[in-house]
Formats: sequence, C-alpha cells, structure tokens
Amino acid sequence: MSDEPETSYDEPENAATEDSDRTEAAVESEAAGGDQQHRGMIHRAIRFVARAGKSVRWPRARGGRAAVAAALVVALLATGGYFWLQSGRAVFGTYAGEGVLSFVPAWLPDDVAFRYGENLVTEEELDEHTDMLRSLYGISAPSDGEERQQFDKDVAKSYAVSLVLQRAAQQREISVPDKQARDTLTRFVSDRLGEGPEAYNQFIQSLSEQGTSEEVVLDELKRRLLIAELSDAVAGDVGKVTDQEVEKAFDERKEELGTPERRAISNIVVGTEDEAERVLEQVRSGTPFAEVAREVSLDGSTRDDGGDLGTVSERQLEESYAQVAFEAEQGELFGPVKNQHGWNVGRVDEIHSPEPAEFDEIKDQLAQQLRTEAALEKWRSWLGERIAEADIVYADEYRPEEPEALPTMPPTSPSISNGEPTQQPGN
Repeated sequence: MSDEPETSYDEPENAATEDSDRTEAAVESEAAGGDQQHRGMIHRAIRFVARAGKSVRWPRARGGRAAVAAALVVALLATGGYFWLQSGRAVFGTYAGEGVLSFVPAWLPDDVAFRYGENLVTEEELDEHTDMLRSLYGISAPSDGEERQQFDKDVAKSYAVSLVLQRAAQQREISVPDKQARDTLTRFVSDRLGEGPEAYNQFIQSLSEQGTSEEVVLDELKRRLLIAELSDAVAGDVGKVTDQEVEKAFDERKEELGTPERRAISNIVVGTEDEAERVLEQVRSGTPFAEVAREVSLDGSTRDDGGDLGTVSERQLEESYAQVAFEAEQGELFGPVKNQHGWNVGRVDEIHSPEPAEFDEIKDQLAQQLRTEAALEKWRSWLGERIAEADIVYADEYRPEEPEALPTMPPTSPSISNGEPTQQPGN
C-alpha cells in the first residue's frame, strides 16, 4: 500500500474486500520504494477476489470507545475478584483479561500474544502476520513507541477476529477449496500479465522480490474468499426494499446522492518532506509530472501510469489530502501534503462540476444501497456478538482498549458509503 490520498473505503455493488480496507500504516523508506511496483500488483491480486460477485466490501471498521461499567468494577473489587491463580483462572471462573476482568493483567506464557479458546497465538505468529500485511498490503509497523504499541494491539485484534471468523465458517461447514483460490489467482495473473507459464513465473518472481510467496498469497486469498462466503451466509438475505422506502431515502439523501464535484488528479508519493520539495522543483522546472512519478513515486499502483489517481470526489479522499487537492485550480500543483502513507505532491488535471440526483436514474442503485446497508448492519451486529462471546485473552502488551469493539484492521465488516470506491494514494 503506497501513499496516496485516502478515498472512502467503499466500492460499487458487487465489489468486496479488502480492504483492504486498507488499513492504517506507515510508509516504507525510499530504499524500499522500488518494491512498491510488485506490492501494487500483489495488492490488486488480493482485491481481485472481491470481483467474485460479492456485494459487500471488507474495509477497515472503526469501533467506538466504551468504558467499563462502574458497577462491575465495584462489584469485582468488593468480592475480591482481583486475585487469580497462576494458571490465569480467576476465583470466579473468569480469566483475567476477559469479560469483567478485561482490565486486569492476564497471565500467559512470555512468548504468547493472545489465547483463543485452547489455541495459544505466539508473538512469532503475530510477527509473521505483520510481515504478510507489509508484503501484501504495504502496511508497515510504525517505529514510534506509542504508535507501535497501538499498531501491535490492532494487529493482534485483527488476527484474533480472523480466527473467530474462520471458526464460525467451520461451524457452518463453509470451506474454500485450494483449487478455488488457485483458480482465482490464475485468472488474475492471466488478466494482468497474460496466459502461460512465463507470465505466472513473472508473478511468482515479483512475490519473491517483495519478500513473500505464492503460498502466503493463496492462504490470504482463501481467507478472503472464506469471509466473503460467510458474509453471504450471515447477511446475504435481508429481504426486499419497498418503493416507499426508496422514495423516503431519496428525499432524505437527495443532496448527497447527487454527483459531487470530481477531479482528475495525478499524485506522487515519497518518504520525506525534503523529497517532496525536490519533486515540486523538478516538475516546476519542466520535467513532466508523469516522468517524475515513474522514477520516484512509492505508490506501486499508480506509478506505472505516471501517478494517475483517477477521477475522484472530495469525500473519497483522506481529509488532509482532499482539503488541499480541492482548493487547487485546474492544472495547478499542490503539496507537499503529509498523510498516513507519506508525503504527497499532486496536480489537478481536470475538474468536473457537480450534478443533482434524478430519482428515476438512481432509484435502482439506491434500492441496492439500502439492501447493502441492511446487510452491513446485520453483519456488524452478528460480528459484535461473536467477538463478545469469543474466549479471547490478550497478553498485557497486546490487549486492545476495547476488546469487544469491532477491530480497526481488515477483515472485520463490510463498509458502505455512497457507492463511490475508495481511491487511496499508495494502494
């Protein structure tokens, strides 16, 4: 995941995924930037799963902040529940680190990040999961102490929830054959690089150069496909939407349903502000923007296209980037702008004026939007219940502030906006 403005994490109907929804990450150093081209291709391979006909997309979901109820704290301390055995079992049969004891230090072996049921997930396994996020999605661990601590907690929770989802799929006898994942990957490679062993070997080589392997990609594809199947089983049938409901939604959302101002933007992502200033100097001195982008941009998904980010609306972009990009005039350079992925230098290539919504033109799309929102709500409710009832105990340094809240890393819940795909620089 390279560095570009972040667009709202939603895709049109029949898109699912990822999410990649992409997740909160620090940009790689410039030295690592050369590998972004491979990362972009790998990332697109993962997103390719979404196009299997699923109507729900998997992005980052942001959980709210909840406090431990004062009554529970009083009750706990009053009954002496603070004391627990070395095995981790509290005197009332509850583990430290879970339920009303979620704020109490949990006893786990030194090398264990968390326990799910009878399974102990070690720090080494979590490090391998973090390596997968980096190599496939460009999500790198921050170097800063506090940010790194939060990152480790987010990764642990995301991994734990993925195990919860896998167990739920097994209980429903949902499985993804190896052949299905391999066929999905093969189709992607054929579409992007052509058919035949030479094209496939080229893709495998790109995986190696990015520090990952075909096996890791296939495992991730299987996981995404499994979650897509599970989401269909849980929230696929939400019933019909009536004409009255569609008309009411149109009246309430008329402003936001119109086509907003959209801009065609080119973007270059680099690692430091000084590098961004040098990019500006190069372009202003006459070097074509696309040429500079191909030479220095860390965004593997747009670099080969000369930094072409596409045509996007303001709400599709990360706020800090959008504010600057939508204040610039057509043809004007803007930046440097720092976002979660690095330093951005952009250019507004075209400006498209907003257009009001017409009911007859969007009623079918709006009906689908309402069905998707209903599916999203059903999924989030179901997932929240699964997380709340899951037997997960985190080691102190990996325990999230709100263990039962929905995680902030994919894949946890489908997301929906106004149907506009997210176009984040660096993805």
